[in-house]
Amino acid sequence: MPLTARQRSIHNKNGTKRSASFSKGKKTRKSSESEFLMTNAPSDLRSIAYPGGAVALVLLLISRLLAAYWNHISDCDETYNYWEPLHYLVYGTGLQTWEYSPVYAIRSYMPLWLFAIPAKMLSYIMTPVTVFYTIRGMLATLSACVDLMFYKAICHEFGIHVGRVWLCLTLPAAGMFASSAAMLPSAWSSALVAAALACWWRKRYPYAVMLTATTTLLSWPFTAILGLPIAIDMLVLKRQFTEFIKWSLISLLVILLPTVLVDSWHYGRLVIAPWNIVAYNIFTEHGPDLYGVEPWTYYFVNGFLNFNIVWVLSLSCPLLLLACRLVAPRSTARAAFCAPYWLALLPLPLWLAVFMLQPHKEERFLYPVYSMVVLTGAISLDCIQKLTFAVGTELFSWRKDREKRHYLAYTGPLMVMCVILAGIGGISRITALYHNYHGPMTLLRHMPVSSQSRVLCYGKEWYRSPSSWHLPPAHTARFITTHFAGQLPAPYHETAHGTRIIHPYFNDQNKGDNRTYVDVLECHYLVDSDIGAPSRLEPAYHKHTNKWEIIAAVPLLDAGKSHPLFRSFYIPGISYKNVVYANLYLLKNKLLTN
Repeated sequence: MPLTARQRSIHNKNGTKRSASFSKGKKTRKSSESEFLMTNAPSDLRSIAYPGGAVALVLLLISRLLAAYWNHISDCDETYNYWEPLHYLVYGTGLQTWEYSPVYAIRSYMPLWLFAIPAKMLSYIMTPVTVFYTIRGMLATLSACVDLMFYKAICHEFGIHVGRVWLCLTLPAAGMFASSAAMLPSAWSSALVAAALACWWRKRYPYAVMLTATTTLLSWPFTAILGLPIAIDMLVLKRQFTEFIKWSLISLLVILLPTVLVDSWHYGRLVIAPWNIVAYNIFTEHGPDLYGVEPWTYYFVNGFLNFNIVWVLSLSCPLLLLACRLVAPRSTARAAFCAPYWLALLPLPLWLAVFMLQPHKEERFLYPVYSMVVLTGAISLDCIQKLTFAVGTELFSWRKDREKRHYLAYTGPLMVMCVILAGIGGISRITALYHNYHGPMTLLRHMPVSSQSRVLCYGKEWYRSPSSWHLPPAHTARFITTHFAGQLPAPYHETAHGTRIIHPYFNDQNKGDNRTYVDVLECHYLVDSDIGAPSRLEPAYHKHTNKWEIIAAVPLLDAGKSHPLFRSFYIPGISYKNVVYANLYLLKNKLLTN
């Protein structure tokens, strides 16, 4: 379809400008991506290849479902603060942390019920471990659907080329592999924030406001920061005061009110969990620093492990955009339709600025902006292509070739090379994680099934538990004394109102209490490893063959004895020579089970 004179006058040769009628705000029929490209791309780009919605969804589903099945639980907070209370809601048994004590009540039961209802129905026809992986599959599917929304919004806001690069980079990214099916508020917020930004870029402001409120009130309160650019756009740039206030109030009523009712019923008193977690983290003297602090370089290293060169490109995005503006100003002029580049991309630097300054750092804290990390990486790659074309035009007169006058025609191989390199790095990282740490997810499959009540104990490997979902029915998990002096979970009371019972040994100081432990002689089964030197509190139980029998053993990386590079990335034929594997054992108490 030929371009009109008016359309040609606003076209900037990158296939992302809208027609004049669209730019004026007139309501037009929603066209598909292919129609959009055909009417707006230059003649040499109308045959550009990019995945349509159906193809993109299939690719995303495959990637996210593989993560749901193959990924291990990398954070013990996921096990004890989410999978365990969810197990209690479904089966009536599970481990409770101090965060769920009625005294502190900094965790909400409301989001757990969104998973507990389908899990309860599935529990009548499936084993607990099958329900576990089914719930993970649900999380992965929802993540894939949101990623599809995000992909389409990128194509609309930043151009089809940036969209297809984002898709190619996100599929093999180790960070997306880790977060897409995790039972964590930061992972839920990753999807909700991506959906909110997608709606914002498509000018669906009511949905953007409600999704931002959902991630703030139902998932993780600190993600309200990521809604600031949306508020700036609506209140400062577009003066939509009435719409913003109206949908904010509706969100409060629809989301916060049910959450307060559910939590107040569980805790037996009035509870506003979002406020409690903010108050604990900000207004207490210690906050989360009790659980460890990390140097300022932590997120730089962690970001590279999860995104390799994409992370480097992402951090370079402001400089590359500035270089593009100086060298090739036409290529970036009004390239973002909903908002200027600085505002559209503001969520990522805003989040990094806040969380890099916090002493307590964890990998999962960056989950909410993982999609933005990949997006800014894709934009940076696009900028590098434009800069390369600008230099090539000056040195080699590329633009004089009428058959190839677009920057993609010359710089396509550069883009492909970077995408392949990032994909290899992501797959290498995922493979290393699977080989090194997946053992705990399979170890408990070897537990004998018994109708009698049995106790499985964790010692020094307490943080590797994959949760009670992996135990046979009537089996419970407990802990024995080790060198670890921090606070560990204790079983929920198996009563109708077990969530309301106050345990005197729970505290917000991370101080351990002997009342949460059991004697090792009371354990029917025990998880042990041969990592570290044996001691009085942490003996090598697997060597005490007169008391314990080894049922199963799985390999587990001994990080302290392995090379940092080769334990982080899997390199065929080389990694196994530079890493050391120990064994994680499942032991049976001969005195209690024979």
